[in-house]
Amino acid sequence: MSGPYLIFITVMTLALLLMVAAWIRTLVFIRRQKLLADASFNPLEGVRLWRRIFTPNGYGEAAEASRRGIARLYLLALAAFVIAVVLFFVLPAVPG
Repeated sequence: MSGPYLIFITVMTLALLLMVAAWIRTLVFIRRQKLLADASFNPLEGVRLWRRIFTPNGYGEAAEASRRGIARLYLLALAAFVIAVVLFFVLPAVPG
């Protein structure tokens, strides 16, 4: 395997791990807020739940730290994915 490919795979793996961590943290948050029953039966409630996760103060002041942490993990995962895609196109053009 070449160096650029290993760098790409490493950053893509980081993005995947961040996404899984955010997903697990979201499930714990939903369970702690007792929102799982609402979101599991009605797809519109699930969409509202995700929208509120990314809305500042969406679940009130008590849950703001957890909500912000979840949003930050998803943002980091998205940034790592974008960096991996950019590296995928840029690194093969680098000589050596």
